[in-house]
Amino acid sequence: GCGGNTPTGPTVTSQLPFLRETATMRVYAEPGDAVDTEWQEVYNAWALARLGLQPVRTVEYRKYTSRDAMGRYTGNYNTNGFAEPADWRFHTIWPRDNHEIVHVYTAPLGRPSDFFNEGIAVAFQTDPAAGVFAARFNGQDVHEACRSYLAAGQLPLPLPSYVTTAAFRNIPDQVLSYRVAGSFVRFLIERQGMTAVLDFFSQASGRDEPLSAIRARTLSVFQRSLDELEADWLAILRE
Repeated sequence: GCGGNTPTGPTVTSQLPFLRETATMRVYAEPGDAVDTEWQEVYNAWALARLGLQPVRTVEYRKYTSRDAMGRYTGNYNTNGFAEPADWRFHTIWPRDNHEIVHVYTAPLGRPSDFFNEGIAVAFQTDPAAGVFAARFNGQDVHEACRSYLAAGQLPLPLPSYVTTAAFRNIPDQVLSYRVAGSFVRFLIERQGMTAVLDFFSQASGRDEPLSAIRARTLSVFQRSLDELEADWLAILRE
């Protein structure tokens, strides 16, 4: 997981060597390392079109060979990646990234709680180059994963108890929590539409918004309560 895209130490941006510039990115990597820029450009074009965005600048893609290497450069050891949206920069150990870059792209649209912020990044974990548009996290389709969690009695319910940042981060199993958030946000995109989801983001009051604000905005934007949307989501999972 991306650990809430919050660094735990100072970012050192001058040491990692510059590799190349592409249509949407400036790529940095250690000698001998590489980024799959051809795949990434296809993904970036799809994500930008899906979000209806025209980027104001290129994104810095900073690739590391390991968590340890990332820690040496950034001071942030305990994550596979994190984003710095204000600087249009993200850090990752992966040669393809369809998560951290979404944090960079969506940040100007609005910053909701971590449940929704991570949820949209997971909901965008697709592979357009292969024609695969189902969202997958840790190798599994997020809806299918949540169906399994629901059948096993492991799905964290009721959902409103977990949509604030603190509650979401307190779920012990991060793979589960990210899949749940991704599945629910993917459901919102599929059933309510991307425009409505982006409106929901644009009206957010910040990472630490209270449940009351999330409930009010949900009803205002989607014309359905959070509880009603949860029921609709669960009905899909039970199909």
